[in-house]
Amino acid sequence: MATTLADLFRGEMLQFDGVSRFSPSRRFTAIFRQSDPADSIFFVSAGLVKLFNRGHDNKEVTLRIAAPGEWFGEDALTENATRGSSAEVVQEAVIFTIPRTVLSAFAAKRPEFWPLVVNSLAERLRSAEEKVQLLCTADVETRILHFVRSLASRLKDDGQSSHFSIPLSQSELASLIGGTREASSTALNMLARKGVLDLRRRLMVIPSLEALEPSPAEEAAEALSASAQAGSRP
Repeated sequence: MATTLADLFRGEMLQFDGVSRFSPSRRFTAIFRQSDPADSIFFVSAGLVKLFNRGHDNKEVTLRIAAPGEWFGEDALTENATRGSSAEVVQEAVIFTIPRTVLSAFAAKRPEFWPLVVNSLAERLRSAEEKVQLLCTADVETRILHFVRSLASRLKDDGQSSHFSIPLSQSELASLIGGTREASSTALNMLARKGVLDLRRRLMVIPSLEALEPSPAEEAAEALSASAQAGSRP
């Protein structure tokens, strides 16, 4: 079985001298803020971390959610960089801080590390492009389902059960999918009535992955969109 980036982090890198366990790690704990110096990357061993920006109007835009087995803080891969976003715990987490110097020392011993990092960054770019496409073409309910399916599948890959709790408020979810709080609330209530999810305070409970599977109409729309996107490439 091929070694994954998470395997290298968990199996070897986290044991390197200089790596530290981030604490405290309760909800709302700030890990770094936009424009802070970027000299470390971070690995999520447990819990969830929100990456976000705030504009001049103080409106929050959630960029992505880092799940267990994932890393963030890629600004630190270049020297003298600053953070382009903020990071905050949204579910009690175990997070490891890996200084750039430790990263370089590890990569010198394990040359397969950098190709895996490139693959990881390429996957993030693909996800970002997919998100932009959804913002332009999909309704709020479709965007919510897409996000929840994506996060649930990543949690499942990390060995968690088919019953998931996603600790995001309706405002945070609206920020993530690029919708208003009102439109997101309406769509969430519709999904709750369908039994797809259960709404609680600052929490969405997903009873099963099967409930998140796209309908035939959604699958047809996604296939058409993918075809159109492929046809637009040079």
